[in-house]
Amino acid sequence: MNIFILGGGVFGTAIGNQLSNNPMNKVVLLIRNNIQELEINEYNTNKRYFPNKKLNKSLSATTEKEELLKAEIIFIAIPSKKIVKALENIREFIPKEALIVNLSKGIFKKGVTIVEYLTKELSTTNVVTMKGPTFSSELINNAHSIFTLGFKTKDHYTKIEQVIYGTNIHIDYTTDVIGVELLSVLKNVYAILIGIIDAKYNSPNTRFMILTKSFSEIRTLLKELGGREDSLFLSCGFGDFGITSLNDLSRNRTLGLLIGKGFYKTEYKRNKVVLEGLKTIKVINKRLPAETKKRLPLFSKLESFFANRDLTSFDIHFDSLVDKKMKTVLTYGTFDLLHYGHLEILRRAKELGDRLVVGISTDEFNKIKGKKCQISYQKRKEFLEAVDYVDLVIPESEWEQKVQDIKNNEIDVFVMGDDWEGKFDDLKEYCEVIYLPRTIGISTTKLKSIIDK
Repeated sequence: MNIFILGGGVFGTAIGNQLSNNPMNKVVLLIRNNIQELEINEYNTNKRYFPNKKLNKSLSATTEKEELLKAEIIFIAIPSKKIVKALENIREFIPKEALIVNLSKGIFKKGVTIVEYLTKELSTTNVVTMKGPTFSSELINNAHSIFTLGFKTKDHYTKIEQVIYGTNIHIDYTTDVIGVELLSVLKNVYAILIGIIDAKYNSPNTRFMILTKSFSEIRTLLKELGGREDSLFLSCGFGDFGITSLNDLSRNRTLGLLIGKGFYKTEYKRNKVVLEGLKTIKVINKRLPAETKKRLPLFSKLESFFANRDLTSFDIHFDSLVDKKMKTVLTYGTFDLLHYGHLEILRRAKELGDRLVVGISTDEFNKIKGKKCQISYQKRKEFLEAVDYVDLVIPESEWEQKVQDIKNNEIDVFVMGDDWEGKFDDLKEYCEVIYLPRTIGISTTKLKSIIDK
């Protein structure tokens, strides 16, 4: 397999060296420096990054972009800020059928992931991502290491399996490519925070309290930004968050330690690690609805700290950052012919709190309203109880019961679709009232008309 690694830095060299352990791989580092090229090819060293390490003799380097025409797989292992310019220089030499593997971590303007950018710019769907709890200093010394492969087709998965055969690289996998990309940047944000906590308190209790809360916020962010929750439990999620937050080889954790110890100065905000973290926080912050931000006190605290140019000390008030009142949300509906529009409003309702109570119209109440259901109350109730977002289903048998339901279930937020806007404002005396936009293009009425045809 002809493999090219874009970048001869610390990570590109480490992964290239490991992939060279597979005799079926011909691995070439594509670099810009002729002296570095000579050193790797003649002396099997890359002393700038690994001064005491002999590289695999089969690993080679080139500065000739035209060599890419031979590539079957291209690994991107350069800083995210250099990808745009690098792509301009090599685009014409990238074969259409080549598989592009993104190892770089970062996010572009408007929340565009690197994989999304590469897919668009190269007009190809042959782009996958590999992220995991892997330090280059460990990888170069043959430590067994794991990545999550985010892919779309079986062919992509099979190719990666082939190239890692006989190496100490292992993979778990998911088709949630966006989730893998997002987790690789989200964990860096919270690693800074864990570093701050460790420097200030040096307490396992406090560390794991914040670690737990951070993991919860990453879950919220991942879902809000379009990733899948189950990706959190792969090596790109829990694993990468753990190694980045708790190991002193992590640059982001080290930055947090500096802040926590009081060694942080405003001029550090020009440091590339700080700039990378600040850029990530800004991009994510712009994409978050105000309601979501309320559920992210740790993220909001970091955003506020880096946004304020005069702040050098990070003050922590645990009551406001960690303690939170459980919120219970209430909504009502008929939920006949359960469809994705229903699921979407239930999902958004659940995200407004911790517990979702759903009032479902009984068959008798539907007759009073002049509605005819295709499915009986008991079956509709069973369907809703099977939905993960729903914690409790209660019967709705009259219009006037809502105030009592709010009191009985200790409701904090009352939610309805925006077609009811203003009609339940009288309930604001008892709880917060929110009207959510309906899902466009689907309704029970529309489904019934299709069935009737």
